[in-house]
Amino acid sequence: MNQLTGVPEAADPQTSLDRSVEIEQSEGIALADIFRALAKGKWLILVCTLTCVIAAAIYVKLAKPVYEATASIRIDPSRAGSLGLSDLLSMAGGDSGDKVATEMAIITSDQVALATLDSLSPDQFRAYAGFDKGAMNFTPANQQLSRTQENLLASFRGSLSTKQVEGTQLISIRFKNGNPQLAATIINDVIAAYTRGNFDSRYDSVTQVKSWLEAQMQDLKGRASTAQKNLAGFQEEHNLLGTDPSNNTTVDRLKLLNTRLTEAQGDRIVKEAQMRAADSGDPAVLASLLPDPKLQSLQEQEGTLYAQYIQLSSKFGSAYPPLVEVTRQLTNVKVQLAQDVKVISSRLHEDYDAANRAEAMLRAQYEDETAKAFALNRTQADYGVLAAEATSSRDLYDTLQYKLQQAAVDAGLNSVNTMIVDRARAPIDPIEPKKTLILAFALILGMAAGVGSSLLRESLSDQIQHLAGMESATGLMSLAVVPHIAWPNEPGSKLHNLIAVSEPRSRGAEAYRSLRNSLLLSSLDRPARTVVVTSSLPGEGKSSTTANYSVVMAQKGVRVLIIDADLRRPTMHTFFGTSNKVGLSEAIMGDGSNVQIVVPIPELPNLNFLPAGKKVSLPSEALGSGKFHSLLEEWERQYDLVIIDTAPILNVSDSVPVASWADAVVIVARAGITPLKALQRTKSILRRANARIAGVVLNDTSKGGGDGYYGKGYDGYYN
Repeated sequence: MNQLTGVPEAADPQTSLDRSVEIEQSEGIALADIFRALAKGKWLILVCTLTCVIAAAIYVKLAKPVYEATASIRIDPSRAGSLGLSDLLSMAGGDSGDKVATEMAIITSDQVALATLDSLSPDQFRAYAGFDKGAMNFTPANQQLSRTQENLLASFRGSLSTKQVEGTQLISIRFKNGNPQLAATIINDVIAAYTRGNFDSRYDSVTQVKSWLEAQMQDLKGRASTAQKNLAGFQEEHNLLGTDPSNNTTVDRLKLLNTRLTEAQGDRIVKEAQMRAADSGDPAVLASLLPDPKLQSLQEQEGTLYAQYIQLSSKFGSAYPPLVEVTRQLTNVKVQLAQDVKVISSRLHEDYDAANRAEAMLRAQYEDETAKAFALNRTQADYGVLAAEATSSRDLYDTLQYKLQQAAVDAGLNSVNTMIVDRARAPIDPIEPKKTLILAFALILGMAAGVGSSLLRESLSDQIQHLAGMESATGLMSLAVVPHIAWPNEPGSKLHNLIAVSEPRSRGAEAYRSLRNSLLLSSLDRPARTVVVTSSLPGEGKSSTTANYSVVMAQKGVRVLIIDADLRRPTMHTFFGTSNKVGLSEAIMGDGSNVQIVVPIPELPNLNFLPAGKKVSLPSEALGSGKFHSLLEEWERQYDLVIIDTAPILNVSDSVPVASWADAVVIVARAGITPLKALQRTKSILRRANARIAGVVLNDTSKGGGDGYYGKGYDGYYN
């Protein structure tokens, strides 16, 4: 930056490209971008919402109402399955919850469904099934149902539901149908069919068990009689008058011998351990197993003498008399210990041999008594088997005889395990369709679909949506982000579109000051004397950017010259409220004597403006001429900064030669309007012309659309 003028410098192309690589990508999509996308897609959201709501309303209007009848019954698991013989046959086991679940499955079975349908009157059956009752096969035991009948059963099962009331024995039974009276009738018939079938099934089961038991009891009676005869014959054959084991001398003697043999084994093991300790020759081990006063005394003497020996030997030599005496005494003690260990070892060997012989004698006697006991046990075992068989046969026969007498009564009582708590009544209000829920869901679904479609369309759009996406896609540095500015459009004010003048403290004016600072800081060693402001397409706000940027530079004290180089469609004079009759075109095409550079804002005498002037037939040739280049060089010497507003790059080639001469090129893009491909193409064209691209101004960021100063679209730009 020029320290005297504060003029920005031009950005070198390679420097700009290197800096663009360092752009942070963490900004993401701001809430403003999301709101902008939703605002742009408001009609899509409205259409999706209305479509879903209208479709839901039509469905609710045309859908037939469905009524649900409800009844409840109680199932007593303690009475479900005993068949009157539970104590004997253990047929009532199992978890009560499993039994209730089983009964619920029975209620929804095909058998109950067929019985229920069979109980309907012909008119009720036709109202439900849609065909005559005579066409239905209600006993398909050995026959196959037709497709229509199978579909009817499937529909019946789908309409019928059961649920256990938590913590109780109650089952809630529900049935759905378009006729409320028919739904209640079917529920009550289902309960009746289930109860009737349950009773018949259980009573038949008890009857079958009773018949089977009567046949088995005859055989059981014969087996009990045979077992009693076999027991009497065995007693007579073996001369047994009693077999009480507690009074048996053979068993008592065997127990006594077993106790003595165990004690002998323990004594032998102790003697063997002491003998092995003595064989090791270690007095300490021997003393721990066989305490001996003399041995313990010798060990204590040895320890005391050894401690004295260690103490004296550490201080005196081997010839020291007390040390010699201690050594002699220690040797004598060790000799005595060895002799004492030898004597004790000999004695322990003798004790072990005696214990081993005693154990062998007891073992021989124990084995002899064991053989006698086994012989007695075989007789007792045979007798016990015969006695147990006779007793169990007799007891089982007596029990069955009693139970058989009670089976008929129990069958009738225990077969009834169901109690009707509430019978079904015809419901008043339908449960389907749930109008409020469906309409609310349709509203939410429509809005979600609209919002999702809007965001998806926005994310797939090629237009610039946010700063990070633009920088990442183009590799160009962002110089400033200009928010949407609502122009007051007051005809009486010349400067109504210059927010840097009308609202200097606004967000928009601050954005243009950010642009000024970005250009000032873009390079510090090459001050930019000529800045070209252009865009890819019309309507992106390059002229308003040029005007406001010029104002903030002039406010800084820089002598600024604004040149309107858009010779095809000049618009810069409208921002300053000046005439466009004479201007740049006359300076290039003529001698320039009648061209006057004006000061459009009296409060800013540093700000000078050269309008475009009259249209010329060949604008590209005029702007690319040597005459214009010479004028630029002359103006650079007269002013600190020359700012040139040019035509859009992608529409005409007028701006390319001017951009190649400039020290810095600023590209203006409009959020939500400028396609990324257009910006990339603009960058490519300027790179080929060796233009020094300083960066991009992202304009109109808080409002993604709207008309620019060129109007909506650009097809009629050169009409």
